[in-house]
Amino acid sequence: MTTDSYRSFTSGSPTERSSEEIRQDISRGEENITKAMEQIGERIKEKLDWREYVMESPYLAVGIAAGLGFLASRMLVPRTTPMERIMGSVAEEVRCSLDHMRGSSQGPGLLKVALVGFTTKAAANWLKKQTS
Repeated sequence: MTTDSYRSFTSGSPTERSSEEIRQDISRGEENITKAMEQIGERIKEKLDWREYVMESPYLAVGIAAGLGFLASRMLVPRTTPMERIMGSVAEEVRCSLDHMRGSSQGPGLLKVALVGFTTKAAANWLKKQTS
């Protein structure tokens, strides 16, 4: 644009607008922006609505839920080795039998308790050697 054409464009009276027209244009622009923002908000809500996805493909939703449940359970359950599980069971049995022997007999029961303890220890060591 040359300097002469710029002067004629800015100094002409038909292109000048009143302040009221400018205010109206601004308010119309604000209304348009508000409507556009509301439409964008509605679209975002529609896209993030999980119920719609579940209704469209329920089998996929059940599969995803099962997979997430499996992963969560694997993260929350402490991992034990088979040897730890066996030793836990043996220890529980020994505790139960020791409690039973203590309450039922006096004197010779102490010998039984000692023998059961030694036997259990020997069995645990034997199992440990066999699995190593």
